[in-house]
Amino acid sequence: MTSMARKLGKSGIADEFQIEGPARGDDSVSLEDLPGVQAGVSISLRYYRRQTECFSKWKSSDLKKFGALVDKLRGHNANTLTGSKLCSMHKGPPAQDRFALPESLSPDLTLHELRVDQSNKARIHGVLWGETFFLVWLDRNHAVFPE
Repeated sequence: MTSMARKLGKSGIADEFQIEGPARGDDSVSLEDLPGVQAGVSISLRYYRRQTECFSKWKSSDLKKFGALVDKLRGHNANTLTGSKLCSMHKGPPAQDRFALPESLSPDLTLHELRVDQSNKARIHGVLWGETFFLVWLDRNHAVFPE
């Protein structure tokens, strides 16, 4: 199967390129089917609320640890992640009003906290749905559920 995609060339003009993968019947490509791509839990920014906290407020060392968390997630599926020390379920509403759930997410969803670094306060919060963690809030100072 071949899917067509567009990429901007150096001149700013869109060039077409092809993605090769196994046939699915609906002409879609799963990234896990591509060579060199690891399966595991991924992070989506679809519901990310930058108004609550933005990556630009994080230190370089925090961002490196976030990258390491992403690497660790590739080694987990949803079941192993929720059973690990990296992940815990929310046990109530956040401590501060600024951590409001986006209107596009149902309040019936279970929120989870992922530890960006085991030795400091940095966390991310969101919804684990299937093998995707939908990041909602960054929490560099552990303000959602302060200890």
